[in-house]
Amino acid sequence: MIWKIALRNILKNSRRSLTTAFAIGIGGLAALLFGGFVTSIWFGVQTSMIQEQGNLQIYRNGYLDFGAADPDAYTIKNWDQVVARLAADPMLAEELTMITPRINMVGVAGNAETGNSKTFIGTGIVPAEIDQMRQWDGWQINQTTPATGLTGGSAEDVVIGVGMARMMGLCADLAVPDCQDPPVNEAANASAEQDFSSLVAGESELATTDPTALAPQLNVMAATSTGVPNIARVSVMSAQSQSVSAIDNAFVMMNFEEARTLLYGDSQEATALMLQVRTPATLEAVKTRVAEVIAAEGLDLSVYHFTEVDPTFNRIFGMFTFMFIVVSLVLSIVIVFTIVNTISMTVMERVKEIGTIRALGFRKGFVRALFLTESVLIGAIGAALALVSALILANVVNSAGIQWTPPSNATPLTVQLMVLDNPMFAIGVVTTLIVLAFLAALTPTFRAARFNIVESLQRA
Repeated sequence: MIWKIALRNILKNSRRSLTTAFAIGIGGLAALLFGGFVTSIWFGVQTSMIQEQGNLQIYRNGYLDFGAADPDAYTIKNWDQVVARLAADPMLAEELTMITPRINMVGVAGNAETGNSKTFIGTGIVPAEIDQMRQWDGWQINQTTPATGLTGGSAEDVVIGVGMARMMGLCADLAVPDCQDPPVNEAANASAEQDFSSLVAGESELATTDPTALAPQLNVMAATSTGVPNIARVSVMSAQSQSVSAIDNAFVMMNFEEARTLLYGDSQEATALMLQVRTPATLEAVKTRVAEVIAAEGLDLSVYHFTEVDPTFNRIFGMFTFMFIVVSLVLSIVIVFTIVNTISMTVMERVKEIGTIRALGFRKGFVRALFLTESVLIGAIGAALALVSALILANVVNSAGIQWTPPSNATPLTVQLMVLDNPMFAIGVVTTLIVLAFLAALTPTFRAARFNIVESLQRA
C-alpha cells in the first residue's frame, strides 16, 4: 500500500518530482557516459598494446633492472630452442596464438646521399608474425592496428619514424605529409659526408647510394656483442609516426634477422620473446604455466605481464579512473542537495497532511517510510532516465566514428562509449543513484516524523 500512496504523492507534485528526477538523470547520464568512455579505454588501449607487445613477455633475469645499460649481457641465448620448448607444451600450444622474438638495439644511421647521420633506436621483429599479432581482438571490440609494412618485402627493408625521416632528409623521397626536409647547408654537408665516410671506412660500397634501388637507402651501424662496429645498408619503405616525439625522431623498425645478424652474427640471440594469449580469461593460467616450463628447463628467464614491463597502460587507466571518481563525487553532491531540497520543500508543504496521518493512528515509522519510499521512487525514475538516455547517446556517438589518439598510441582509436559492455558498472551507477536518493531523504524525513500532531493540524 505504501508504494501506491508514494506514487500518488509523486504524481500530485509531478512538476517538482519530475525536475528532481531529471536532475538525478542528468547526473547519472554523465556518470554512465564517462564511465563508458573509461571502459573503452580499458579495452581499447589494452588491446592496442597487446597487439604490439603481446600479453606476456619473456626476458633474461636482470634485464629489466640492468639491461638498458648492458643489453648484450642479458640477451636470451638460443631463443629458438626456448620457443620450441614452450610450443611443445600441450596447454601452451592450445592457449598461445603467437610466440615471436624481438631485438632492441641502438646505433647510428646515415644517409650517404645527403651526408646526414644520427643515432637511432631500433627494434628487430618478424614482420609476418607481428602483422598477425596486430589482428588480435580478444575482447571482440573490432579494433585492429595497421600492418608493419614490411611483410613480403626484402630482409633489408625498414620502417622509420616521421621525425627520423625528417632528420635524414627523406620526407620528399617517402612522400611524407606535413614533413619537411632540412635546409641544404653545403659546408655542413661536406663536413657531415667526411664524418660519415669515416664511419663506413672499409665499406666503400656503402659510401654512395645504389642508383638501382627503388627505395631511399640508409646505412645503419651498431656495435656487435664483441664490441666491433658492424654496418649494413637498408631500404626505407615508409615513415610511420610514433607516439613519443623522442622515439619518433630516432625510430627504426627492421626485420629480426637483419637486426640479429647486425648485432650477433650467427648467434641465435634475442632481447625478448613476446607471447600472445588466445583469450584474456586464461592469461594468468598461461603465465603460471610458462613460468613452470621455464623453471623445469632450468632457464635463466622470467615471464612478465606486459604492464609490468611497460607501465603506460596502468598510468593512463589510473588517470582516467581518478578523473571519473572526482566527477562522480561532484555529481553525487549535486544530486544529494537536489533531493534534500525537494524532500524538505515537500515536507514543509505537507505538514498538515503529516499531522492528519499521525492523528489517524499511524506511527512515526510510517511517515518516515512514506517519504523515503517517495524519494526512492524519484531516484529510480531518474536512474531509468539516465540509463535510457545514455544508451541512446552512446549509440549516436559510437555510430559517428569519432577518433582520438591515446598517449600510448601513434594511431588513433575510434571512440566507443561502452555503457552496457561493463554491466556491473551500469548496475552500480543505477544502484548508486537510488541509494543516494534514499540517503539524501533521511534528514528531512526524520524531521517530518518528529512533528507535533496538534501543531501540524493547526497549520493551514
